[in-house]
Amino acid sequence: MRPSASTAVAKAVTVRALVFMDELQAGTGCRECGRRPADQWLNDEGPLCDPCLNERIAAVTGMPRLPLAPPPVEVVGGDGRRHGLRYRLWRAPTGISVRLVEDRGEADDGFEFAVLGDHDADVDQLAAQVRAEAEAEINRCYLEPTPQGAGWQLVGDNAAGRLVADMDGGPVRVVVDGRTLSWEELGEALSPFEGWRFRLTIDDPVTDARSDAAKAALGEQDLPG
Repeated sequence: MRPSASTAVAKAVTVRALVFMDELQAGTGCRECGRRPADQWLNDEGPLCDPCLNERIAAVTGMPRLPLAPPPVEVVGGDGRRHGLRYRLWRAPTGISVRLVEDRGEADDGFEFAVLGDHDADVDQLAAQVRAEAEAEINRCYLEPTPQGAGWQLVGDNAAGRLVADMDGGPVRVVVDGRTLSWEELGEALSPFEGWRFRLTIDDPVTDARSDAAKAALGEQDLPG
């Protein structure tokens, strides 16, 4: 009996083997075609760009090749800033991953969004879903400049962002509204709420759009990082 698509991909590409390197370390380009970014590794081979990675996975699993990523998009934020984002997509062991990543050159801040769909999902629909999420989040500003013009303060009484690694080996940093803040800057933004209670919630960075059957078969703990 022919193995399922999910099983075939999981055997060909383990979560351990599919390593997502920091893009700043991928300056040499893809080893196959020279395209950038090239921050994917399949087992011990890389760096690879997304299309070349997808070609290899299709060759090993016999699954359909994924289409090329849609063209970049521009989203205007609630503060009037323009954000250029590019799509990235590949077939992970648990399904098709579609991401929108802000292209900030060598900067390490910016916005990132991701959606995971079934292996037979419509890529255009996944791309539309992740774009809708990006537009909704980028249009909302959690921070605004202080009246003094130095530093930041909360617009309301909550904020959301993402955690990023410190390449110098320090504690993780925080990105809010696409800007990297130090913990001191974040503390200053929270200082007007001294004495208040707060709740810290950690969310998965990937929106799981898989079917219930796919979730049950693979388990939610298998979501790609």
